[in-house]
Amino acid sequence: MVEVPYFGQVAVTKYHVISLQNDRGTSYGTYIAVQNELTAAYSELRNKLSMEKFNLPFNELTTGDPRRDAIESVYPVIISEAEPIDIGGTLE
Repeated sequence: MVEVPYFGQVAVTKYHVISLQNDRGTSYGTYIAVQNELTAAYSELRNKLSMEKFNLPFNELTTGDPRRDAIESVYPVIISEAEPIDIGGTLE
C-alpha cells in the first residue's frame, strides 16, 4: 500500500513491469501497434480514474498538476523491452 494524495492508501505494485519481447522477424508496424496498445491501455485507466475523481479527462491535467501526479502514481508506466528472440518466420 502506498499513500497517494487525493486517493489515500492505494494498492500500487511498486515493482511491477510490463516486459515486451518480440521476434526478430516482427514487422515494425506490428511492433508499433503493440506499443500503441500499451499506451492506450494506460491512457484509458488514467482517464477513467481522472473522470471518476476529478470529473476531468486526464489529458486536461497539466504537467506539474498534483492531481496528474497522483494519477500517475496510481498507474505508473513501466515498460521494459527485452532483447528480441529468434523464433523464426517473418510477419508481414
